[in-house]
Amino acid sequence: MRVESLTAEAAKTHVAAWRGLVARCLEPNIFLEPDFALAAAKHLAKDAEPRFLFIWNESGDQSELIGICPLAHANGFGKFLPQRIWTHDQAPLGTPLLDRARAQDALAAILSYARTSEIAGLMFPLLPQHGPVAQLLSAWVASEGDDFQIFAPLQRAVLSAGADAKAYLETSVASARRRKLKRARSQLEAQGALNFRVFQTPREIEKAREAFFSLEAKGWKGRRGTAFLQSPHRSAFAREMASKLAAEDKFFIGSLELDGEPLAMSLMLSSGSRAYWWKITYDESFAAYSPGVLLAVEMTQYLLSDPTIALTDSCASDENSMLDHVWSEQMTLVDVFVGIEPRQKSKFAALARREALYRDLRCRLKKILRKIRR
Repeated sequence: MRVESLTAEAAKTHVAAWRGLVARCLEPNIFLEPDFALAAAKHLAKDAEPRFLFIWNESGDQSELIGICPLAHANGFGKFLPQRIWTHDQAPLGTPLLDRARAQDALAAILSYARTSEIAGLMFPLLPQHGPVAQLLSAWVASEGDDFQIFAPLQRAVLSAGADAKAYLETSVASARRRKLKRARSQLEAQGALNFRVFQTPREIEKAREAFFSLEAKGWKGRRGTAFLQSPHRSAFAREMASKLAAEDKFFIGSLELDGEPLAMSLMLSSGSRAYWWKITYDESFAAYSPGVLLAVEMTQYLLSDPTIALTDSCASDENSMLDHVWSEQMTLVDVFVGIEPRQKSKFAALARREALYRDLRCRLKKILRKIRR
């Protein structure tokens, strides 16, 4: 095994090998594909650019990429917390990319590299708890006898393929809510032509993406200052990432429209057989008609009709997402802190306590901010 620690700029030289690894990875993660991750590192990381670990399997004069894992740059208060795999507020998944045929070797190389940095543990954030990478990590911990601790279990709505759309929605959506949605739909249809559209070509996506940004800026994110158009960095990232993923047929946009004007829109990503509901926005002047939920119903039917999609991740960041009322299945995500140096158990325990305290304080501050906003 050979491990390289590269800047985002240096990682660009290996994009072809990176794409090859994506095609044969053990568990997909669109947010760690080059089109997404390199755009995020360029526009969102600022002075805390991550280092990308590239794990190569050497055989004679041949090198095969078998793993990629981005490590966060610790600065500020983060210097006192555990070293962690890099994620950011636009990437709700932290699964490293591991070659399915050499996943165990790739993971061992990542952890061995971390050990040489004299750190006591490595944090794997936003990892599907029952996914193959988490299971591999659990097996490694058991075999090495190291410590580990789980933080922040999160239940997130998902949609599995295979069900008849009509039967699925009748089962997953409560009857009272179905009646309410039916009335809302009828009331909207009385006002004009109500249509659901999916934009898939790069040219269509470019236009629809800007319509999404404009609609988002008119809503609560605009009032809070977190809309894409209110941040040059976020908007530049989203435009670059969307254009590149669209060229790879990995980006599409759903839109519920009244007389051609969008009531609700969703930005969708895809990787292999998995889709990701990345963002949603809606016209708040039509809030009484639940346009976001109506869009979710339409998109659910669309996703279930696509034979190439086995699972759709809602990407929801909290337990009260709109899709919880439409999709009946859930996936558990966890942050896993893994000890990598048996001789530093006391340091690992101290870091785990510090992490728990930091998370508790951050949670308290968020509650205070929510009260202030209300």
